[in-house]
Amino acid sequence: MLLKIALLLSMLIQLGAAITAVSLIRRTRFNVSWILISAGFVLMALRRLFEFSALFWETQLVSKVEVESWIGVMISILMLAGVIFIRQIFNLQDRIELLRKENESRLLKAVIQGEEQARQSIARDLHDGLGPVLSSIKMTVSAIDTDTMDHSNQKMVELTCKATDEAIVALKEISNHLSPHLLKNHGLTKALEAIAGQMLANSSIDFKLSGNIDSRRFHYDIETGLFRVICELLNNTLKHARPQTISVDISEEGEHLKMAYSDDGAGFEMKDEPNSLRGKGMGFENIRSRIKSMNGFYYLESEPGKGMSINIQIPLK
Repeated sequence: MLLKIALLLSMLIQLGAAITAVSLIRRTRFNVSWILISAGFVLMALRRLFEFSALFWETQLVSKVEVESWIGVMISILMLAGVIFIRQIFNLQDRIELLRKENESRLLKAVIQGEEQARQSIARDLHDGLGPVLSSIKMTVSAIDTDTMDHSNQKMVELTCKATDEAIVALKEISNHLSPHLLKNHGLTKALEAIAGQMLANSSIDFKLSGNIDSRRFHYDIETGLFRVICELLNNTLKHARPQTISVDISEEGEHLKMAYSDDGAGFEMKDEPNSLRGKGMGFENIRSRIKSMNGFYYLESEPGKGMSINIQIPLK
């Protein structure tokens, strides 16, 4: 009796599995591998049905052993063929994942390129629009005859001239930071030396730039992306780390461009997400996005009180 109940349950389970497998054929878009596997499940259910019926009807038209053997052979063939063809599903999944990554990369690049175009447009407007106005103000103020003025008014004119000069310098710095002309005209090394000189002008931090690229030029997206990454790292270091030394090494090795950035500042805790730039502020998120847009990868290390270092590798092809 116990055997009959076990066989009945087994048959019902097998039948349910067969029905479920057949019902999924449409969702797999009639994939050959799933059709074969479903047929194997149906044959398994039939074998269980045959075994169960043999307990009640002893008269057999064909040999029970022979039927079960042939069904077993068919199940083995169908399952083997299904497993072979199921590679098509995995290949399809791989293609879909590859397309997803390519589309994500294209979208990220488009966003960053749009950001760079916006920066260039703003820089151009500042330089061509506000620049001449400030220069005109400077010329007008300089043309005032200070000899006919009292000391107080002369002082006001001098202060106005000085403020205008400072505004012109600040405008050039802002314009250059938005759209670095040195980067476009002379490459990474010159642009980084200039921007580091501006950012560290009022500090005692020792900035060391080394590497083997010299005046070598790379694709505009790579130069711009790496320039923005280093600027963001410098900005974060100045804001939070209070270091004595900042080191940047940029080297070309084979088909990769490698950048090593380090400082001896305050550092930060990395227990939750080792080697991750996520969740560490918008600056680090921008760095991560730009590295990803260049199909690069990074390795980040930091400890409280022991500074921070990040190594970035970017493919050149």
